[in-house]
Amino acid sequence: MRNPHADRPSVLLAFHQAGGSTAAFAGWQAALGPGIEVVPVRLPGRGADGRSPRYHDLASLTRALSEDLAPRLAGPHLMYGHSMGAVIAYRLARLRAEQGGRPPERLIVGAHAAPHLVSAAELTRRLSDTELTRWLVDTSNIPSPLLAGSRLLDGILVRLRADLRLCASGTEDLATAVPLPCPIDVFAGADDPLVPLAHAAGWGRYTSAGSTLRVIPGGHFFPRESRQPFFRELRAAVFEEQTRRRPPLLG
Repeated sequence: MRNPHADRPSVLLAFHQAGGSTAAFAGWQAALGPGIEVVPVRLPGRGADGRSPRYHDLASLTRALSEDLAPRLAGPHLMYGHSMGAVIAYRLARLRAEQGGRPPERLIVGAHAAPHLVSAAELTRRLSDTELTRWLVDTSNIPSPLLAGSRLLDGILVRLRADLRLCASGTEDLATAVPLPCPIDVFAGADDPLVPLAHAAGWGRYTSAGSTLRVIPGGHFFPRESRQPFFRELRAAVFEEQTRRRPPLLG
């Protein structure tokens, strides 16, 4: 029987980093092409209307996301999460599996240590405002003069620290976590000062379907620093899933 999903574009739900927004995925659709539908996920409390609540722990956030994204999660999909987005995507995939829902075809995580290890969020939480500002300048496209002494900086720091606290919640049950039934592709920056490659490789314990470590040139924000290598490897990960979905040719 022909698989009805075999020729459809792969849906890639994309979860952004701490302090960020869906703008992090601008240009991804054009870079990945028509075979992949990129769906940037706007987290609750990030909308312009300000009406939806902003969650302060991963458990309530992932429950809300599971409800909000239910139509997308009902069909075949993949998840990519970068930094904070990696742990959100993992927790959402895990919640779906625990509730008997459909997990992602593949979980793709970037720039985040395995959940049981010290994360980038924990490391950056320890920075002072001055150190955190310097880190923002070093790792973002925001010019230093624009940040210096501005209200923009105050707002960014507040959002970033709130997200870092969010990332630190929900680690108490990791020892009893059942491995996901889907493969995990782990993307790591070769020179990421916050995520050693050995810590990134630790994601393998969270899947029963195998994991792959893909090392990309660059630091913590390698999708922006090394666009061509990153999108080449991301397409390869999605292509593996598309190939798996196609029925075998009959001889």
